[in-house]
Amino acid sequence: MTPDVAIVTISYNSAAVYAKYWKSFLDATSLDVIIVDNASVDGSGRQLSTSFPDQQIIQLDRNIGYGRAANVGLKQCQSSFALLLNPDLYISEEAVASLVDAAISDKDNSAIWAPAVTQKDCSKRSSVTVDAVCGAAMLFDLEKMKSIGLFDENIFLYSEETDLCYRTRSAGYSIKLFPDIFIEHIIDGSSGHHPSLDYMKSWHFGWSRCYYLGKHSLFSPKYNPQRMYRSYKIKSFLSLTSLKRLRYRGQAAGVRAYSRGEKAFTADGLPQQYVVD
Repeated sequence: MTPDVAIVTISYNSAAVYAKYWKSFLDATSLDVIIVDNASVDGSGRQLSTSFPDQQIIQLDRNIGYGRAANVGLKQCQSSFALLLNPDLYISEEAVASLVDAAISDKDNSAIWAPAVTQKDCSKRSSVTVDAVCGAAMLFDLEKMKSIGLFDENIFLYSEETDLCYRTRSAGYSIKLFPDIFIEHIIDGSSGHHPSLDYMKSWHFGWSRCYYLGKHSLFSPKYNPQRMYRSYKIKSFLSLTSLKRLRYRGQAAGVRAYSRGEKAFTADGLPQQYVVD
C-alpha cells in the first residue's frame, strides 16, 4: 500500500545531485514528490523539469533560504505526512515506507520523526526520544504542525530545524529518531565550494545560531554574542587552512551583524552577505 506521505526536497544548483542519487527513485515512485528549486543559477530548475516531468517542480524566482523554500513545498502537501529530504541522500521507496510505518506505529505524542542518516546513529533500537534531529531527513505529522508552525522565516540558513524541534517540544510533542532505519546522507553533496558561497553560508551560521539562542532566551555565559564573536575571530587567525579561516571570519561577521540588530534578509528579500568580507 502506498504510504500517505508526500516528499519535499529543496534544490540549489542540485540537478546533477538528483540525477546521481534520486533518478531511479524518481523514475519509479508513485509518491507525490515536490522539488522546490531555490532560484538555482546553473539552470537546475529547467534541468529538473526536463529530467523528471512527472514530478512537481516549483521554480522560485529568488533564493529565499532553506526554511522558507521548505515551507513553500510543505504547504502544497495534501497528505497526512510530509518527508523533507536533502538531495544528497540515497533514497528508496522501502526506506520511506519503513519510516512512515514506524511513525504510524509510534504510540507517543510525537510530531516529528527521523531515520538515522549517519552510521554512528545506526543501531538495532527501534526508536529513541531526542531533543532534535538532523534536518537532512525529517518526517512531519502535518496536522500537528498546524499548531506548531513550520520553519521560522526569519532564518535564511542554519538552525531552522533546531528551532522547529525546540518549538515542537515546547508545544508538548515529542521527537523520535529511528536508529534502525538508515537513509545515507552524503555530506556536502548538494552544493559545491566557492569562497563567496562559503563565506555567505558561514555568515548565516553565525547569525542564525545567535538568533535561535536569543529567540528562546538560551544565551548563557558560555554562549553569548560577545564570547562567540571573540572565539570565531581568534579561530580565524589561528586556523591552519584558508578555508577554515574564511569560514570563521564569516561566522564572526554574522554574530557581529546579529549584535547590531541586522536581519538575515535585506529589505528587498535577499539574504545578507553574498561577498567575502
